[in-house]
Amino acid sequence: MPPSLVGRIVATWANRCGQRSSLTRAAAERIDRILLFALGVGVWIFGAGDATEIAAQSRHFPAWWTALAMVGVFGTALLLAGTALQAPLPIVRRIAATHAALFAVAVGLSGWAVVPGQISDDVLWIYRLVPLGGVAATMAWRTPATSIYVFGVGVLAASSTGQATGDLGWIEFALTSIRILGITMIFVYITDTARRAAGLLDKERARAHHLASRAAADEARAGERARFAGMIHDKVLATLLDTSRGGGTAMLARQANQTLAQFAAIGRVTDMCTDLEAIEAIAREAVDATDAELRVQVRHDYSSADLRVESTVVSALAQASAEAVRNSVRHADVPGRTVARQLTIEAGASGITVVISDDGAGFDPALVAANRLGLTVSIVRRVREAGGRATIDSRPGDGTRITLAWNAPDDT
Repeated sequence: MPPSLVGRIVATWANRCGQRSSLTRAAAERIDRILLFALGVGVWIFGAGDATEIAAQSRHFPAWWTALAMVGVFGTALLLAGTALQAPLPIVRRIAATHAALFAVAVGLSGWAVVPGQISDDVLWIYRLVPLGGVAATMAWRTPATSIYVFGVGVLAASSTGQATGDLGWIEFALTSIRILGITMIFVYITDTARRAAGLLDKERARAHHLASRAAADEARAGERARFAGMIHDKVLATLLDTSRGGGTAMLARQANQTLAQFAAIGRVTDMCTDLEAIEAIAREAVDATDAELRVQVRHDYSSADLRVESTVVSALAQASAEAVRNSVRHADVPGRTVARQLTIEAGASGITVVISDDGAGFDPALVAANRLGLTVSIVRRVREAGGRATIDSRPGDGTRITLAWNAPDDT
C-alpha cells in the first residue's frame, strides 16, 4: 500500500478516534449539564417562593437540623447552578450525588427533629422537594440505585410527615406515600427519557461519522487506484509501446527517467506552486512527452502573481497535458501532410487553463469506449479529481481540441 494512501487512512482513523468520545457524548453531556443547572436553579426558585413558610416551620426545628437542611438542600443546589455549565461533568455529578444524599438525610431526620404535632401545615416544605431529589439521584447514579433512593426517600417523607403533623395512621401514610412517589417518578421518568434520547442521538451521530469515515477511506483507495492506473498507462505502457515502435530515442530515455522519478515521488508531502512554476511544469511535461514538433504559447496575466496552486493540481494538469500530446502523436497523423500541434497555457488570477490542439484526423468522442484509460482516466478523471475539469472537442477530419481548466478558490 503506498505511503500516501497509508497516510490518508491513518489520518482518517486517528481523527475518528480522537473525536469519538466527543461525538458519542456531545448531546448527552449537554443535556446533563442543562438538567443539572435547571435542578440547582429550580431548588432556589422553590426556596424563594416558599421562604415565608420555610422560616415559619424552621422555628419548630432544632438549629442543627435547620443548618443541615439549608446546607444540604440550598447550599449544594447553589453549587450545582454555579458549576453545571462549565466545570468538569464528573465533578458536577458528585455535587448532585452529595445533594441527593444530604437531602435524604435531612428528610429522614426531619420527623424525629420536631416535636410531633407541632407543624399545622399539610406538609413540611422539604417534602415538596422530593421530586427534585429524585432528579439529582437520576443524574448521579444508575437506574437500580436511583430506584432504591426514590422509594426510600418517598417512604421516609411520608413517615416523617405523619410524625411532624401528629397523624400516624396507615391510610394517611399510604396516601402520602403514593402522592410523593407518583410525582417523583414523573420527574425521574422525564429526566431519564431526556437523557436516553440524547444518548440515542449521540449514537446515531457516531454511526453516521463512522460511515462517513469509511466512505472517505474507500474514496481515497479508489482515487489511489485510479492514479496508479493512469500512471501505468501514461508512463509504463506508453514507454514500452513507444520503444517497440521506434527504438531507443532521447525522448524515450527522458520519458523513462520521468516515470521512475514520479514513482519515487509517490507519498511525498506536496507544496504550493506559484503561477510561473505551474506554467513551467506543465510545459516541460508536455514537451518531453514527444519528439514531434509542438508549438507552445504562454499567456501570463500579471494579476496572477499571488496565485498559489497545489502541486497535486499542477501534476494532474501536466500529466493530462502530456497524455493529450501523446494521444495526438499516436492517433492524429494524416497521410500526406504534417499535423500541427499546439499547447497553450494561460494563467490568471482566476486559475489556469491548458489547451492541447491539433489539426489532425480527429475522432468522434461519443464512440470512444468508457473504459479507455487514455481519455477517461489519464485526462478527464485525473483533472476532475484534482478539482478541475476537462473537455474534449473533436470531429473526424477536423482535428482535436482538449481543454483543461482549474479555477482558484474564492479566498485565493
